[in-house]
Amino acid sequence: MSDKEHSDLPDLPEKLPDQPAESNLEAIPEAPMEDAGTRALADALSSSFKFVKVMMVVLVVVFFGSGVFTVNPNEVAVVLRFGKPVGSGSDQILSQGLHWSFPYPVDEIVRIPIGESRTIDATNCWYQVTPDMEISGALPEPRSQLQPGVDGYALTSDGNIIHARAIAKYRISDPIRYTFNYLDVTNILENALNNAVLYAGTRFSADAALYKDKMGFRDAVRLRFLQTIEGANLGIELEPIEVQTIPPMYVKEAFDRVLEAEQVLSQTRNKAEGEALELTRKAVGEAQAVISDGMTRSNMLVQAVRADARFFSDQLSHYQKNPKLFEERLLVETMSDVLSKVDDKWFLPAASGKAPQQLRLMLNREPKVTTDEQAEED
Repeated sequence: MSDKEHSDLPDLPEKLPDQPAESNLEAIPEAPMEDAGTRALADALSSSFKFVKVMMVVLVVVFFGSGVFTVNPNEVAVVLRFGKPVGSGSDQILSQGLHWSFPYPVDEIVRIPIGESRTIDATNCWYQVTPDMEISGALPEPRSQLQPGVDGYALTSDGNIIHARAIAKYRISDPIRYTFNYLDVTNILENALNNAVLYAGTRFSADAALYKDKMGFRDAVRLRFLQTIEGANLGIELEPIEVQTIPPMYVKEAFDRVLEAEQVLSQTRNKAEGEALELTRKAVGEAQAVISDGMTRSNMLVQAVRADARFFSDQLSHYQKNPKLFEERLLVETMSDVLSKVDDKWFLPAASGKAPQQLRLMLNREPKVTTDEQAEED
């Protein structure tokens, strides 16, 4: 190649770098870009970690705050920790108010209503009724025969059958025993009450259970029911039991007629007994009045005779001292008593000497008119 050709070429560096020119151009701006990304990433991660920490704190607060609960009136609560009640004795029962426990699944809250009255209805010896009939109290239509397995009944001591049902009400007195000692207390009570109805039916005749001794039948059901659950310690307090009995529907009309006849008989007997008692009381009263009047008159007569006897006994000594004076004094007293009861009096002096004594009376005088006669004339 000539010198002229070499002069036309551009000047080249005397020493080539270790790396190509493109690599040097790209490496120059890369260092500052990696530092900014690292710082941005670090800032983002730091913010994320702070947010996560705050969220964890919030979640912890919410988790423990969710353990706050309220016990309402007429109920108590029991805290179960891993399935066992927390505390011992009466401390296990939480009353009305605000309480705290560990959230589920550590703790579990069991609420037990204690203020309300619960009802057990024993209907194994009763007709099958629908819910609407139960609410209205209506009975099914009479049928000529019972439906086995559907209609219940109880056998009586005289070989008859009746339909009976019992309703028991109770309140929870021991929440721990009621809730945790038995799986279903309601089922236990219902079975015991049905057993009591069947047992009482075998101790009474149909007439006694239906009409004549319904109170005794109810007491027998209650006594048997109490004996059955006595040793179970169910943690309840029983209220009075209601018992209802009816005859089979297809003979109920006949039973009702007999009952009406017995009621009429009872009313007639009571009326007759009342009238007899009234007549007897009246006769006894009249007899007592006669006896009392006789006793009064007898006492008065005896007292009068006794007074006269006492008077004569008192005057006897005066008569014995001077009979003449006593006779004159007694005559004067008698005449005074007699003369005080007449309107006209005449005094006849004793005749003097031997001259005859004359008595002159005016007989033409008008008689006096009494007040009653004067009123009749007017």
